[in-house]
Amino acid sequence: MKINLDSPAEEVRIEIIPLIDVIFCILTFFILAAVGLTRQSAIGVDLPTASTGTPQMREMLIVSIDPIGQVYVEQQPVTQDQLLGVILNYQQSSPDGLMVLYASREARYEEVVGVIDLLRSVGGDRVALATLPESAADTEVPGLIPDPQRHPLRP
Repeated sequence: MKINLDSPAEEVRIEIIPLIDVIFCILTFFILAAVGLTRQSAIGVDLPTASTGTPQMREMLIVSIDPIGQVYVEQQPVTQDQLLGVILNYQQSSPDGLMVLYASREARYEEVVGVIDLLRSVGGDRVALATLPESAADTEVPGLIPDPQRHPLRP
């Protein structure tokens, strides 16, 4: 193999266009991954409809029961003991606040009544059941908690 030492050395260049393409691909990947990780998942609660009730427009603590009976407070799963502690803390921090129960249609009656009893034992008459108005029943997406500013109705 013959090496030509007399030839002028080629100038080394860094091609910037392919580098920019790779950086944009990596940036796009991380942006899409970050968006996917930050989405809040809603608890699958299929609310019943009601033709009567009044919308409540004050500070609320949202308690949900899903179809399998798991209890959530502000979309965080809790046990019965933790639920009692959260309710007591809420009552002390917001004496005029409302506790809204989002119970799925498929939730067992016994579980719903147990949570209502617990809420009423601590909060008295500040407990409301969330329902969908009859007119909104067809327009809502099943399995998603509706906007609490529009739908908590006090029976």
